[in-house]
Amino acid sequence: MGCAGPSTAGFGLIWMNANADLERGHNIGTTGRQFRLFSGSLFVIFGLGMTLLLAVMAVPLAMRAVVFFPMWVGILCLLQAQTGVCVFLSAKGACTVEGGTATIEDPTLRQAIEKRAARVHLLALAAAAGVTLILMLASLFIPWQSFFVAP
Repeated sequence: MGCAGPSTAGFGLIWMNANADLERGHNIGTTGRQFRLFSGSLFVIFGLGMTLLLAVMAVPLAMRAVVFFPMWVGILCLLQAQTGVCVFLSAKGACTVEGGTATIEDPTLRQAIEKRAARVHLLALAAAAGVTLILMLASLFIPWQSFFVAP
């Protein structure tokens, strides 16, 4: 059973399914996109909180770079949700279907999705590096300790 295209299983105004819409270049369905949107938001919020905590604790600047990892995962999830392309599934040459995943049988379609996934991954790395740099610099210029130290 391979990925053939959009599902015709949904009816009504709100159409929720797990099937990928390959005709539009998506290898994940609505459910996968919503999950990535939710988890990506959580990772970005965690990264912001981690930045605040590290700044309040006056951790050295080099150690604050650890914020890159949750920001990278969060931004990657958000970009996957926006584009409808899962980087992991595209590396396997697969897409989501009702019962799990299936192989994308069309080699042209598979190559197009792999190309989109590579762009998503590179954009996520660049965006996470930029956001991390901005957060690290912002944590230096904002006097966080003055909020917690008695005069």
